[in-house]
Amino acid sequence: MNTNAIAATAMNAAPDTDAPTHHLTSGEWKALHRIKVAARLSIGLVWVWEGLMPKMLFPNATQFEMVRRSGWWVGSPEETLWWLGAAMVVAGIAIMSGIWERAAALVSTLAVLVLMVLVIGTNPEALHDPFGGLVKDACLFTCAALVWWWPKALGR
Repeated sequence: MNTNAIAATAMNAAPDTDAPTHHLTSGEWKALHRIKVAARLSIGLVWVWEGLMPKMLFPNATQFEMVRRSGWWVGSPEETLWWLGAAMVVAGIAIMSGIWERAAALVSTLAVLVLMVLVIGTNPEALHDPFGGLVKDACLFTCAALVWWWPKALGR
């Protein structure tokens, strides 16, 4: 740890993230890399699952009604929900693949924010649903932050 990082830590500030961190072993860097990959895979899996299960394979009246109330549908709410699910599956696979990893984390986060607003706006009961996705979204944000803030110099 360099003197800037030590001084920043001593002053209760965040350490300089650009400071070299040579004190980690190769094995420790590999373990951290696995954590980042697990975070990326988790984000992608949630996108695939949320697209496939409640939108394509097992949609319910609540899902259709939320799409209908949003006014953001083409053809029918049922068709729009199915195509939204298909897009989410494709996005999830792209996220898991690692293609444009940081951009995918950013787009994923922004999309989750938009979907949260739409869900709460069309189905306020989602705020107190113990099995709802709003708590899950906080975990997605954390995983996306880990992928986003991973130092570029360390590579994939």
